[in-house]
Amino acid sequence: MREERVPLCAFLRARGASPEDAEDIAQDSMERLMRYQQHPLDELRLLLYRIARNRLADRGRSPHVRQHLSLADQGMADEPRAAGPDPLHHAESEQMLGRLRQALTRLPERCREVYLLNRITGMSYSQIARHCGITAKTVEKHIARALQGLREDLGPGASGKDGGTP
Repeated sequence: MREERVPLCAFLRARGASPEDAEDIAQDSMERLMRYQQHPLDELRLLLYRIARNRLADRGRSPHVRQHLSLADQGMADEPRAAGPDPLHHAESEQMLGRLRQALTRLPERCREVYLLNRITGMSYSQIARHCGITAKTVEKHIARALQGLREDLGPGASGKDGGTP
C-alpha cells in the first residue's frame, strides 16, 4: 500500500486538499486501513480511496475549516442537509456495489488495475501509462475493455464516468 501514497495524495489534491492536508489525510487513511487487513488487495485499494475521500469530506465539515470558507460558502454550509438515504435505497446501493465488486474481479488483472487507477485515483491516461510502463493507447484499450466487461456484467446503464455507476 505504500506505493499508493503518491497517487492517493494526487487524488486528494485534485479534490481541493492542500499538499499538507493531502499528506495528513493519506497518512490517516492508511492507518485506518490497517483495520481491514484481512480483505483482498484489490478491495483494500478501493477502501483506501473511500476512507481518504470520507476523511477529506470530514475536514470540510470541521468548524476549524469553516472559518476559511468564503461568506457565500458559509451560508450554503448552514442550509439543512437532506436526511440520509432510506433503508431500501441503502440496500439497493449495497447490492449494486457488491455486483460492481464481482464484475471488477472478473476483469483481467491489468485491465482492472488501469480502470481503477483512472476511475478511483483520477489519474490521466498518460499518468497511468507512465505508472504502469505501457503506452497511453494501451491504457485506452484497457479502459475500453473494462467498460465493455462491466457493461456486459452490470447491464447497459453501466457506462462509466459519464453515464453510470462504474
